[in-house]
Amino acid sequence: MEQSTRITFAQGLPGFENLRQFSLSHAFEETELYYLQSSEEPDICFLCINPFHYTKGYEFVLPSTVQEELTIKHLSEVAVFNIVTINGGLEQATVNLQAPIIINTALGKGAQVVLNDTVHNIRESLKNLLQGTVAK
Repeated sequence: MEQSTRITFAQGLPGFENLRQFSLSHAFEETELYYLQSSEEPDICFLCINPFHYTKGYEFVLPSTVQEELTIKHLSEVAVFNIVTINGGLEQATVNLQAPIIINTALGKGAQVVLNDTVHNIRESLKNLLQGTVAK
């Protein structure tokens, strides 16, 4: 990804449906941690991670409705991120694997998808993800 990429969420994000314009940028150099920051309310900022950089054990089927909404034609256009929650410190940090953020990088369109399966944990340990030990 570039220094900062503009992303439009037509439906907003769950709990932030009124916010549609965000920018995505690296949080720290040489990591796969990113800031997803609202352009409309700059105080709203989420720490996100590219899960595929750390594990191959994270898989899901992207609903066709989301593919249509984001005008996804090729997998090469897709970037996936998960929101990280810091609960006091990095040792307790968790990653929401049940609601990935899907971005069509070619068009700058995004959506947060709540998966209908219970295979993925809503509070997976960040430590497990970084160690590549996330279960399928």
